[in-house]
Amino acid sequence: MERVIVDGYNVVHAWPSLKRLLTEASLEAARDSLVERLSVLGYITGADVTVVFDSHQAAASSQETVEGVQVMFTRRGHSADHAIERIAYDASQVGDVITVATSDRFQRDMVRGMGGAVISALELERRVIEAEQEMGRKVKRYQ
Repeated sequence: MERVIVDGYNVVHAWPSLKRLLTEASLEAARDSLVERLSVLGYITGADVTVVFDSHQAAASSQETVEGVQVMFTRRGHSADHAIERIAYDASQVGDVITVATSDRFQRDMVRGMGGAVISALELERRVIEAEQEMGRKVKRYQ
């Protein structure tokens, strides 16, 4: 299985459209937009997509599936980086093909050491845009 694991806030702060939402609307709006766009990537590529966000307030971690995307919030005091490493490690142990989207250098080295691929937040955006364009073509075929 192909797994795409996304460092949520790293991407929110790297994509201009999400950064704009952050300042013009809210953090929640930026997160929601990211999840919505990642759902298109998952649908088009068939990849299992997980996005991880740091939570500075929750006493326990939480996870839910939104539009086909696994959305995880870490518990207070635990970083998204640690959760991503754990998810990537577990996936590598069952033979999943792993791609982690982050611009964090330490995270990149750790994932590569597990045999996973790493892409930058901007490369992820490029792939999402391609998926959105493909989705648009699919919709036009059925109109």
